Amino acid sequence: MAESLDPKVVPERQSSPPAPKVKFITRIGRVITAPIALVILLLHGRTKVDEVVVYSAPPAFYLWIVIAMGFGLQPLVPAVISEHVAAWIFIFTLLFFILALLYDMSLKKLVLCSLIVAVIWLFAKYMEDLRQIAIIAPVVHHFAALDPQYDAGTMLVISWLLLIPWVCSLFEMVFNRKKKFSPNEIAEYHFGEGSELTDRSGLRFVTRYRDVLETLLGFGVGDLLAVDNHGTVIKRYENIIGLWFHWEKLDRIFHQRATLVDEEEGDKEKAEGDIPAA
Repeated sequence: MAESLDPKVVPERQSSPPAPKVKFITRIGRVITAPIALVILLLHGRTKVDEVVVYSAPPAFYLWIVIAMGFGLQPLVPAVISEHVAAWIFIFTLLFFILALLYDMSLKKLVLCSLIVAVIWLFAKYMEDLRQIAIIAPVVHHFAALDPQYDAGTMLVISWLLLIPWVCSLFEMVFNRKKKFSPNEIAEYHFGEGSELTDRSGLRFVTRYRDVLETLLGFGVGDLLAVDNHGTVIKRYENIIGLWFHWEKLDRIFHQRATLVDEEEGDKEKAEGDIPAA
């Protein structure tokens, strides 16, 4: 016989499985790659085949590395790295950002400065090992004695506050630093001021990467120079984000303009040759 059901007995509910937790590494990756994802979304908007839309980066855009490091270190400390190491990582990141803004370090200058620092380091080590003259050791011991520590609250506050001007820089890029290159003209858009159109006839374009540090922070950022037949710079488009990756498509569009100009000149000469002389 089947067992009688007791209405007072409430059947035990099956315990629902716990909500899956986001993996530790996935959280870190999302925080670090968030600025990169936004830039990729910004760069690869919907554009036509025969045009390229680019944006000039304001100085505040480069804050992304400080913000990403501030948020990215928080889940790593102290599970993966110590507070002492995290503090030095954040300090060197901040120094890298400041040097990128203050100095234009071209590749030649960067190599020269690296050689000078290497020579000074080797000379100081030589004096310490052979001449017993302390040069580097006191400096290293001084900074080690300062013992900087990573404070999660302080770094997060800094990151949240810096996030405000960084987001403002994105709006400035979209509304005031947008440039569209097409085979016939260059269009610049300035919110509240109007737009500017530049005819590309008789112009050739040259890329300049004047700062290696900014190129790294700006995902291949560089300057695009419009030069006339006499070598005079007519227009300079500075800090184009992703110029290193956009140049192939830009070069193809520039050649389309050159082909159109050559065809127009050929048709004009042909038309003049068909006119009978008086």
